Amino acid sequence: MDTLEQAKETALKYLTVRLRTRQEVKQLLQKKGYTAEITAQVLEFLERYQYLDDAVYCRSWISDRVRFHPCGRQKMAFELSKKINDRQLIAENLETYFPRELEIESAVAAAQKKIAGSSQGIGREKLSRFLYSKGYGGSVIRAVFQEDEILALLDAPAECYDEN
Repeated sequence: MDTLEQAKETALKYLTVRLRTRQEVKQLLQKKGYTAEITAQVLEFLERYQYLDDAVYCRSWISDRVRFHPCGRQKMAFELSKKINDRQLIAENLETYFPRELEIESAVAAAQKKIAGSSQGIGREKLSRFLYSKGYGGSVIRAVFQEDEILALLDAPAECYDEN
């Protein structure tokens, strides 16, 4: 088997586990010692036969993240930029598959969970820092504080949080 075929086999095995980005496959092939020319040929082959598609990866990653580990757009964009070099692709997919309304819903749910989990109550500043650490931007955090249910929970006395 020649080097190109070995590189293709290595890449295809790597892709059988889960979706990967172009950058991840490129890094693997470089780490395995394949030349830049062989790596480029393998990447072109994988893209031609649709084994590798950063747009599909991006959509899938955002969908999974929203469902299983919600966070804000800023954090998602940062994490995706480690895997995909195309910032425009990331921004377009975040806009399409994680619109602002959904981000606000996600932030409200995170705020409710944080407030409910606090036995001593939680202030606006602490809640703001928490949401910011989850990757929510200032405009989203302000929108959370305009929600009546959040305001009611923040104004409730501390004993309302005690489940014992």
